[in-house]
Amino acid sequence: MRLLVLAIRALGDVVLTTPVYRILKAAYPIATVDVVVERPYGDLLRGNPNLDAIYEVDRGRDLPRTANWSAQARLIGALRQKHYDTVVDLFSGPRSALMARLTGAGRRIGEDTRSRGRGWLYTHPIPVQREEEHLVAQKLRLIRPLVGDVKEAPLELFVGSEERAEAETLFQARGVRPGVPRICLFPGSGWINTRWPSERFAALGDLMADRYDADVIVLGGEKDLAVCEAVADGMRHTPHLFSDLRSLQLMAALISRMDLFVSNNTGPMHMAVALKVPTVAICGPTNLRKYRPWGNRFQVVSRRLPCSPCPQHEESCRLVGRVPQACMLEITVEEVVEAADCLLAAITEPAAVGAVR
Repeated sequence: MRLLVLAIRALGDVVLTTPVYRILKAAYPIATVDVVVERPYGDLLRGNPNLDAIYEVDRGRDLPRTANWSAQARLIGALRQKHYDTVVDLFSGPRSALMARLTGAGRRIGEDTRSRGRGWLYTHPIPVQREEEHLVAQKLRLIRPLVGDVKEAPLELFVGSEERAEAETLFQARGVRPGVPRICLFPGSGWINTRWPSERFAALGDLMADRYDADVIVLGGEKDLAVCEAVADGMRHTPHLFSDLRSLQLMAALISRMDLFVSNNTGPMHMAVALKVPTVAICGPTNLRKYRPWGNRFQVVSRRLPCSPCPQHEESCRLVGRVPQACMLEITVEEVVEAADCLLAAITEPAAVGAVR
């Protein structure tokens, strides 16, 4: 049997699909299980023993249209040559729905998108409540025709030995002390409305450094350089700044060595949960039913206002007479410290983890 999974979406979404590959491989141990993801997120899945091949597709934001079409055609040609029996389209967008059909697979599973004119592209359209159910639960619903009901579905990421060694070398080169708590702050976010103010991250870092004699690591991707520098500049204690990483695998290796991860609700937050790192998620306009951490070593700090959640990448504050980012601005440093203390001091107590405040 040959199975193809289409998971063409952003970083955090790809992390949230990771239970699917393990479940499919467990149900069909001799099957080929391949995946298509958006570039560069295939790096997140490298080393996953449940996957046989990882294909990357460029969604074409920065490519000339003709180059994008040419790349898409080559990919579809390669997929057709694999003669897949089944395709599971986890996000069921227009591009992936058409790709599923063009693979030639006899069984094509995806969301029931008949109301949007794409239902005919799947042989098995599955009803999904996009905004009312956690994203992981939605994906488990899609693979139910193949595997039945699944009770346990933890996230997982696999970090290579080369990246683990490189992470330790970086820690040593940048003066991270061995044997002391490592507290990581991730102040970036793809959507500015989900960012807790940088000055509050800075205040949090100083408080945690004082309280735990901890080394504070400020982490971000290339696009987060400005906000990471703002946090570092605002701290009394000089943090260790990591915002020039060469790969997502290296970021995962660094995160896996943290004692605590404090982040806006963004992709690396889901990476930390998948890596079993105690995590505080600071959440404002995000739909927590859909995007809360999926695990059991986390605390969520949020301000659930009557107008929450906002439609993704839309600002509804002005429509209800509130200042922009009101739900983030109302979250205090003290609340986040309390959540962090809970994880650091009592992580083995069931009441201390998996909480939403």
